[in-house]
Amino acid sequence: MSKSLSSTKIFYSVLFFVSLLCFESFAQRVRGRVFDASSGRPLLGASVTVENNTMGMNTSITGQYSLRIGTGIYRLRVSMVGYQTTILSFRIGTADLAMDVPLQASFDALGEVVVIGSRSTTSRSNTDTPAPIDTFTGDNLMATGQTEPTQMLNFVAPSFNSARQTVADGTDHIDPATLRGLGPDQVLVLINGKRRHTTALVNVNGTVGRGSVGTDLNAIPTAAIERIEVLRDGAAAQYGSDAIGGIVNVVMKEEVGRTSLTAHAGKTYAGDGGTMQYGLYHGFKIGKEGHMSVAADYRFRQPTNRVGSYTGFVYRTATQDGKTEAENRRLDDALIQQNGFSRENNMAVGNSQVQNLGVLVNVGLPITKATEFYLTANYNYRHGQAAGFYRYPNQTRQVDLTLYPNGFLPEIHSAINDRSVLMGVQGVSQNGWRYDLSNVYGGNSFKFDVKKSMNASLGASSPQNFYAGTLVFNQNTTNLNLAKDFAEEIGLQSFNVALGGEFRLDNYQIIAGEEASYSNNNPPNTPSANLKAAGAQVFPGFQPANALNKTRSIYGGYLDVETDLTEWLLVSAAARYENYSDFGNNLATKVAARIKISEAFALRGNYSNGFRAPSMHQRYFSAVSTVFVNSPTGLVPLQQGTFNNESPVAQAFGIPSLKAETSRSYSVGITARPTNALNVTIDAYEINIQDRIVLTGSFPKSTPAVGRLLAAFPDVNSAVFFTNAISTRTRGLDVIVAYGTKFNKNTSLDLTAATNFNQTNIIGDAQTTDKLPAADFANVLFNREERGRIEQGQPRNKIMVSGNLKVGIVGLMVRATRFGEVAALFNGTDLTRDEYFSPKTITDVSLMVKPIRIMTLTVGANNVLDVYPDQIQNPLNASDGRFVYSRNATQFGFNGGYYFVNLAVNF
Repeated sequence: MSKSLSSTKIFYSVLFFVSLLCFESFAQRVRGRVFDASSGRPLLGASVTVENNTMGMNTSITGQYSLRIGTGIYRLRVSMVGYQTTILSFRIGTADLAMDVPLQASFDALGEVVVIGSRSTTSRSNTDTPAPIDTFTGDNLMATGQTEPTQMLNFVAPSFNSARQTVADGTDHIDPATLRGLGPDQVLVLINGKRRHTTALVNVNGTVGRGSVGTDLNAIPTAAIERIEVLRDGAAAQYGSDAIGGIVNVVMKEEVGRTSLTAHAGKTYAGDGGTMQYGLYHGFKIGKEGHMSVAADYRFRQPTNRVGSYTGFVYRTATQDGKTEAENRRLDDALIQQNGFSRENNMAVGNSQVQNLGVLVNVGLPITKATEFYLTANYNYRHGQAAGFYRYPNQTRQVDLTLYPNGFLPEIHSAINDRSVLMGVQGVSQNGWRYDLSNVYGGNSFKFDVKKSMNASLGASSPQNFYAGTLVFNQNTTNLNLAKDFAEEIGLQSFNVALGGEFRLDNYQIIAGEEASYSNNNPPNTPSANLKAAGAQVFPGFQPANALNKTRSIYGGYLDVETDLTEWLLVSAAARYENYSDFGNNLATKVAARIKISEAFALRGNYSNGFRAPSMHQRYFSAVSTVFVNSPTGLVPLQQGTFNNESPVAQAFGIPSLKAETSRSYSVGITARPTNALNVTIDAYEINIQDRIVLTGSFPKSTPAVGRLLAAFPDVNSAVFFTNAISTRTRGLDVIVAYGTKFNKNTSLDLTAATNFNQTNIIGDAQTTDKLPAADFANVLFNREERGRIEQGQPRNKIMVSGNLKVGIVGLMVRATRFGEVAALFNGTDLTRDEYFSPKTITDVSLMVKPIRIMTLTVGANNVLDVYPDQIQNPLNASDGRFVYSRNATQFGFNGGYYFVNLAVNF
């Protein structure tokens, strides 16, 4: 019987095999390409199935699919997250059938497919991921009426903050940007999913993010942006250093067969700050499947000025010639009138003047059916002009009256070059592994020129314009990423394994300025009362002693697993190891889960421990100036300023070598979609950061304890350092509610309410060293003003409510943004000098009309009610009346209302 059964099995096996061969011989193929209907871009990973049939597959990297099927009438179903599902009926006879399928994008703002937050080969919307992600399309960003990416994000993303700075040296030209109330260097920026380099500038003045290094989002042409994804969660285990607070991923356009032209013009209600912006985008095909797009962006922004009336002395002093202060005041007023000097407009307190030109090229070119070459190249040039403090004629140690009889306002002119080239190859191997090998080189240089100034120690022979030096940062990153879904082998809905490696080179340079920009030419034995200010005023140049060229290498690897264990449970885990040649290694881990309670409701949560490596800038930046001080043996030159972390001076103070900041992050949230038109996400989080790097206050040699530490350095007068000094805890809540509906074919309404609440507190005391006991130096190492900057210098809450109504060719947008309270604390015992600035609401309105199919005209006003922040209350904080609004704690700037017109043409 067993022999008979065995023979039967063989018979049926042979019969099945012969039948299969016959089917393969006589079946035909339906094949084609799935692509984005708007851009023509091929779609990788789209699901193609035949209804009521087991046939199905995912599209290749070129969007190709091929299914073998017998003759008959069928329905082909094509779907992909972020696109509307398409179902096509077709008949197939005795020949193969070619059928390309365009997919229309789905404009559900909370249901778009995202790139960041997951390395899974399964596409997920931002409500299906275990981490909170915001997605903002190019149209969302342009609708803000802003012209720069940082300000666009500031008015669409509640957890993102960026306010322009003033009278802050280089920071006037590159806006610091933060996420969830953390520092500019605790958010990682990606371009098309790849690491973006930071700027060469380190923020050393009294601004948000003092002592940090950020990334210049404004170097990216707005015309090139398809969308921006904001991951509001720690992601160092997935993407490496800097991603403590989250990630901003800028995705570039790939649309072909389209040309877009944009023009923007506007100015403030006060009549200054005129802005012009012109954008160009053109995309075209390369061959049958390739694409190339070119985008260019030109922006010109005139300065704004909200300076107050100067109340101090200009030509005389309060005690000059033995006269009373009242007598000297009357004489000073007479000289002011005689010389035509204005107390009202002798400083520039507001936005700097900026001229910006950026170009970006984006290319995708299939090599084979399963392999694609891609390239993204970006170049940006910016020239900025900002001013410092006015030097008045009575400041005789700073002003030579033969050159400047009425004093002078020194200016900083910046020339900022930013460049980046990303290229790589991605594809799918025959055994199902997706691979992505890439290399990205990026660099930023910041050249300082000082104009309308002088080196007072040179007297009347001083130049008035100086080259003060250049900061340079370069970065080269090579990545290999692999991913495969083992769902079929394991028997799960999905089981994605991703792994990869990275090698990075960082290079930081300081290039010295011309000699006159830093030299001290006071004659020997000059009495201290007669010493003249040395170096170019407003920004003394970098000295040869500051010049350096340092490089470090980083290598790392990661493992990332994500699986749908059941239809209702998604779990992911990741680990990443990185080694830095200049300080050591770090290991970051992350676990996350999403529990689907119902089709309309889900819970999600994350835990991660991350890190942020000290930047090259923080380790090596130095800006030391030379001053002359009297001694028993005569006048001697001494050094003061910022000494780098590796210097003998830092070691004398016991300042240890910088180490990585480390973090522990927790988040829990819900996502709800009670109807197709309504989306709700709520996420609570806590971020604990240890060993945060700060820039200390100045340690003066005149202090006995400092004098003892500097005994071996007779040429050093005072010192500032970077050091790991504090630990912080940030707790917050993000809530986003979005409603969108179509009343008919031509009428739609989108409503959004979004808010971020966050509070950062410093935990414990500043970390001092054995040589810097807390009793004597805690307030110098990290003073009360700096504590206030971290805890209260940014809004603790931001609430945004917007509505967008479209009726036929007309659209109306109204948005209200409430910025929470901020404060600027005084570094001293006089608490009356603390300044608190109450919450303010900014309202933006714009009207859009589309007179013809290819043209859109928008007129509008940002801050339509002309709201300003609270004014400074204590006159001692106003610098003799010159500052009406605080420059140390800003919510949204102080320019007032801004009206604009925007024209867009697409063809």
